[in-house]
Amino acid sequence: MARDNKQHKFSEILSSEQKAKLKGKAHHLKTFVQVGSQGFSETVVKEILLALEKHELIKVQLPGNSDAEAKNSQKDEIAQLLPKHTHVIGRIGRSLILYFEKEPSEAKITLKSL
Repeated sequence: MARDNKQHKFSEILSSEQKAKLKGKAHHLKTFVQVGSQGFSETVVKEILLALEKHELIKVQLPGNSDAEAKNSQKDEIAQLLPKHTHVIGRIGRSLILYFEKEPSEAKITLKSL
């Protein structure tokens, strides 16, 4: 049997419908990683990467002592630190929802199924 060698095309941007469905899936999730006052240290980023690799969809809790503007800048900061196929789905209060897109054959959550 011949293998299909087509390479998966990863999404650059998710649609608002896909984001809404991923937010719905993330609603019941508990926080995987808590970011302390030190921000996104190397250790925190490694923990986020490990959680994303294993679970694909995670919540990250931001520090409680920051205002909305600081939380939005932290959202932008983490987007720069994570791999190319990781999407910041949104921020709800202190929680960031992150989705790591995998090859469809390895994925628990595929974008086409949303």
